[in-house]
Amino acid sequence: MSADNENEPQSRRFSVEDARQRAQQALRKSEFILSRAWGLLREPKKEWEQIRAEETTVPNILLGYVAPLAAIPPVCDLIGSALFNRLIQIDPGEALIRAVITWIVSIGLVFFLGVLINAVAENFDGDRNDLAAQKIAAYSLTPAFISGVFSLWPPLWWLSLFALAAMVFLMYRGLPILMKAPVERAMGYAATVTIAVMVGGIVLFSLASCVTAG
Repeated sequence: MSADNENEPQSRRFSVEDARQRAQQALRKSEFILSRAWGLLREPKKEWEQIRAEETTVPNILLGYVAPLAAIPPVCDLIGSALFNRLIQIDPGEALIRAVITWIVSIGLVFFLGVLINAVAENFDGDRNDLAAQKIAAYSLTPAFISGVFSLWPPLWWLSLFALAAMVFLMYRGLPILMKAPVERAMGYAATVTIAVMVGGIVLFSLASCVTAG
């Protein structure tokens, strides 16, 4: 019994230290995300060049960067729904499931965008590069995910339209650097994949809504 008492403070120390390390990791990740978003908006050319030089993998981008960002819109929508009493109209469990599905679909949509960017690269005189294409997809969508905070107050949803414009702009600036597309073709490149991913997003989110409704 005395041994258990001796081990208990040590186990508590381990758990506290583990929680502290996780909190520090989460803080560093959030600082990185905010720093990257600010860098892309302030000096897009410099930030894209830095992104091109970074050694990483597609899973690291999707799980380490996209996944935390993709959680912002559904989480903020849940909170906004609760604050404005919309959750009274639906089951809270159903709302939570819908948020999780939205999160998963959002990550899948980023991956789809990366595949699309890579697939049509040669049509715009660019070079095919799967990793570079996924970088373009993930980091271009940063403003769109961050704009999910507007869901905390539903009347501000229209401000997300500015995030869409920022996404196209970032993609336009990044495509010549990462995909080696000519600058004069970059805007058409960005517009084409943006329209395609919007259509794909509508289809995917409609299917997700059917799943949750069922």
